[in-house]
Amino acid sequence: MLDFVWGSVAEAAFAALGRTGTDDSEPIDYVQIGSLAGAEAALPAALLRSRRIRISGSGAGSVSKAEMIAAFPDIIARFGDGTFDVPYTTFPLSRVGEAWAHQGRTRAVIVPD
Repeated sequence: MLDFVWGSVAEAAFAALGRTGTDDSEPIDYVQIGSLAGAEAALPAALLRSRRIRISGSGAGSVSKAEMIAAFPDIIARFGDGTFDVPYTTFPLSRVGEAWAHQGRTRAVIVPD
């Protein structure tokens, strides 16, 4: 799961992940990237004890400056010629179970209801 917003949106995601009846057989990789919805989010301890979840961060410190600079020309060129494409399917938060079960060639993106 890629989280660009954090804050209350992350808290809602954590609540959904902790609900009974959700498929808890697969591990969850939760990558925190941005904080558009707030700099802090409460993480229920019960979620950490009941699910296989790995939370990590991604940002400027996750790769070296040299690696980022080296990647820029290709990324900019792909944006420019329209070949930079990440296919996705959106799911409202109320249908988070469908998003978790989504199996296809697109990324599942959960959005607020």
